Parts: sequence; structure tokens; C-alpha cells
Amino acid sequence: MKNLSITALSAVLLASPIAVMAESMDEGYQTLPSFDDRWYIAPFAMYTWADDNRYTDDGVGWGIAVGKPLNYRWNLELRATYTNLVSDNPADLSADEALDRYNRYEKYGFQGTGDFEVGDIAVDGLFFFSRGAVQPFLLAGLGVISDDFSCDANWANYYGGCKSGSNKYSFMAEAGAGILVPMGEYASFRVDGRYRYDDNSSDLRDSSEFGDWIVTAGIAIPIGARAAKAETRHYELSADALFGFNKDTLSPTGVNNVNNLARELDTVNYNSVQVDGHTDPIGSDAFNQDLSERRANTVDNQLVSQGVPSDRISARGFGETQLKVTEADCAGASSRAALIECFQPNRRVEVTVEGVTPKK
Repeated sequence: MKNLSITALSAVLLASPIAVMAESMDEGYQTLPSFDDRWYIAPFAMYTWADDNRYTDDGVGWGIAVGKPLNYRWNLELRATYTNLVSDNPADLSADEALDRYNRYEKYGFQGTGDFEVGDIAVDGLFFFSRGAVQPFLLAGLGVISDDFSCDANWANYYGGCKSGSNKYSFMAEAGAGILVPMGEYASFRVDGRYRYDDNSSDLRDSSEFGDWIVTAGIAIPIGARAAKAETRHYELSADALFGFNKDTLSPTGVNNVNNLARELDTVNYNSVQVDGHTDPIGSDAFNQDLSERRANTVDNQLVSQGVPSDRISARGFGETQLKVTEADCAGASSRAALIECFQPNRRVEVTVEGVTPKK
């Protein structure tokens, strides 16, 4: 289990400098316009620094991942890799490696030389620190690994008793860190480093477990078009263009204006519509509150008659509580007509549409 502990520790050690670097780099770049939740495929190349107990050279491999962002912080992906680790050349061993080889020979007997074919399938969770121009992440995963060892065809292996073998379904765990850099709408560069724990259930090479260090580099390719970002739209309708003064019945011009808004809403998808009525301060508070509510309900009913779903629309009145032009602003009005004209911006109906996205 020592190697398994190293797996977790390596994630922290790898992530710390990456997170700091990404934070400083993000200060000079614009954040992406919206969270991208598309499925993606990610082919990659990989380099493995093989566990010394495998007695092979390090090797190059490949892999592919299929994943989905679950939210702003987390991705989940299914990942598969393949690597061929060829037997090392004893003549290339350092003095320490040669001594270790001799000690293992004394302890376990002749091991021989040969190649490993290593394949694994894992489910990984990726935790993102940010989703900006540079996206650092931690990763951890569990899965199964297959190790196939084949002895080299030589006289030393033949007479020494080299043993080929395989374990098809050993437990594996991995942890590490990486960086994702979006390069546009349909590609992101990705690199990560990880430590892989291999339980080696068949005790190949007389070892109870293997621990390999791996670095990967590849491209993440989103599948399909990016989902449109929902927006909120605000409309302001002048009450003077909708109603007569102190009235709540739509004029012919008012009917046309509201119908035009309904036609515009019919061209998009939306979640809700809020209709708010407002008045000027002329008259009593109670009268103005009632008038604002009646006007909001009139616009609400007209929109519903033109196809806006009744369960997505609501109306309310604010009376004179949210003035755009105050009595102080109109203190210089010399007549009632001038005062009514000065207060005109206050007499309005505001329509707020939430969750607007294009129709497909």
C-alpha cells in the first residue's frame, strides 16, 4: 500500500505549482464567455517511466478518454491506455541498477528479460480550479489493468527459466494533475502527469505491485455545438403609448406594441416573463398602486392572448415607488400639463424575460 499512498501524495505535489502558474496567467487573459458542458473525446500520447521491478525500459504509448463536464468544478471521464514496455539492455544499467538487479537475483532467483504489454481502463474524476484561458485540474481514478509479460527468445531465458505470464484484471488507482488550454470552440490542448498504482495480482516478476509515473499530452475535442448561454432581456414600454392618461385599457397603438413584443418572444425559448407596472406621483399612493397593477395585468392578459403561456407569466404593480424622474426634478414645471409631460418617463410597463435562448 506504500505505492498507493504515493499516488495520492503525487497529486498534491503536482498540482501546487500548476495552480499558482495558472492563476497568474489567467490575470492577463479574458475568461471564456460561458461554461462548456459538451461531451468530449480526448486522444493522447503518453510516456511511462516504468517501475524498476518491471525490468524494462521506459516506453511510449497512447490512449483515449471520453468525458463530460458535470458542473463548473468537476469532469467525469472513462479512460483507456496501452503501452508496450520493451526489455532493458543490461549493458545500459547504471552501477546502482546493476547492484539492485544482482540483489534481486540473490533473493528471487533468475528473472530473465522480456517485454510488458500494459493496458488499463479507468474512471477518472477531474477537479478544476478555474475554467478560464488556462484551466488547472487535479485528477484521481480507479480501474482495472492488464499486464502481459513475455520473455525474450534467448538462451539465457531458456536455460534460466524465465516465466512469461499475465494478470488480466488487477486493481489500479491513479492520481495526478494537469492543465487544459482551450484553443477555440472545438479543441483544447491538454497535458497531465500522474502516478499509477498497479496491484499486479499475479505477482509478475516476483513483485506484489508496480508503480509507474506517466505523462500524457493530447487534444480534447468537444462533440456537437456549444449550448447557447441563457440570457435575460429587459423591455420598457411607455404607458403613454399603451394607455390613455389614468386609464388601464390598451389603445389600438398599445395593442399593436404588445402584440409586436409577443411575436418577438415567439422567436425564442424562455423560462419566465415578469410584467411590472409603474406610475408617476400625480394622485394618491393608493390610486397609483391600483393603476399600476391594473395596467400590468392588462399587458399580461394581452401577451397571453398572443401565445405567451399563462404559467410562465406574472404581473405586479409598483405604483409610484420606483420613480425615474422625481418631484424635485420637475419642480420647475409651470402647469399641470408641463408636470404631466415632465413625469412621462415614470409612466411605464417593464417586461423582464428570463432564460432566453435561441429556438433550434
